[in-house]
Amino acid sequence: MNKDLLYKHLDGYMSKDNLDEDLKERLEREQYYKGYTSERILLMTEEEFYEYISKLWAMIIWGNKHYIIDKYISDNGFENLKKAIAYLLYGGDSIEIRWDTFKEKIKGFGPAMMSELLCYINPNEYMIWNTTASTAYKYLGINDIPRHNYQMTGKKYVELTKYSKNIQKIILEKYNRNENLLFVDYFFWDSLREVEPINQEEKKQSETVVNNKSYHNEIVDYIKNIGSLLGYNTNIKGNIKNSGKIADAIWEFNVGNLGKIKYVFEVQDNGSIDSLIVSLMNASQDISVQAVVAVSDEYQINKIKQRCNSIEGSFNGKLKLWDINEIERAYKELSSSMEIINKAINVEIDK
Repeated sequence: MNKDLLYKHLDGYMSKDNLDEDLKERLEREQYYKGYTSERILLMTEEEFYEYISKLWAMIIWGNKHYIIDKYISDNGFENLKKAIAYLLYGGDSIEIRWDTFKEKIKGFGPAMMSELLCYINPNEYMIWNTTASTAYKYLGINDIPRHNYQMTGKKYVELTKYSKNIQKIILEKYNRNENLLFVDYFFWDSLREVEPINQEEKKQSETVVNNKSYHNEIVDYIKNIGSLLGYNTNIKGNIKNSGKIADAIWEFNVGNLGKIKYVFEVQDNGSIDSLIVSLMNASQDISVQAVVAVSDEYQINKIKQRCNSIEGSFNGKLKLWDINEIERAYKELSSSMEIINKAINVEIDK
């Protein structure tokens, strides 16, 4: 860790005039979430659950929070979801086991939401891991930062938390302030959220969905979230016409008296490209479908192009190709924009 950079930004943050306001707001959030014991979580109504989840900073990108929270409930089952959250926060197993078990069983909750809840319940033990923390760590010269959510295992979360605990220790030694990891998160948000890594080149990785189900599912979630942020209904499952196959993702929108328009997405992994082509070709015959989109890495996209060169007319001009790296970039930038917009119009969330 580059301590010179850390001290420089800590000096600026610790001298803030409104630091006490940050601390007051932080304490209020801690007290709110600590008020939910394991037993109280299990007894929550859907209305209580909506308030409990919607207050999270990780939810700030969503304008229509009811829609996304309803999706969490429908995807996981309400009772199952409450039990999983209670286990994550208060279970008797190690955090590594609780983290990995929760990730395996629950759809929709990423590391940002999981770690934020953990941090409120035990802010001396658990950090908040989100885009801001990732940016801060890279800037401070910390290596081995997970690029994808599926790479954030319980073991990796504990490993990364140790760096924030080191910063917590430095704050105590240098500034004589006994602060917790939520304070470290506020510091990251205030001082390191928009910094760029110094003298570090982003490693170019040839990402692939081949033989990796977790990454495949993560890309599907990105596609659905992008559609939701753009105002499409993505909480639907649909069979591709004449194939019997359920599409990986569908964006749907009602256009007045014209009916529904749809965009169908298929993420190609190590399965048959011929099967993918047939599925998308069938989907393209649906008059309501505006585009059929094959999603994969650069290598697979080139293979799909080659296979489709001679049959392009069979898709009615609807076939599109989308690189997974571009999907990740679109989700990150769209989420950041929505966060800015929602902060401007939603006064109840103020960090």
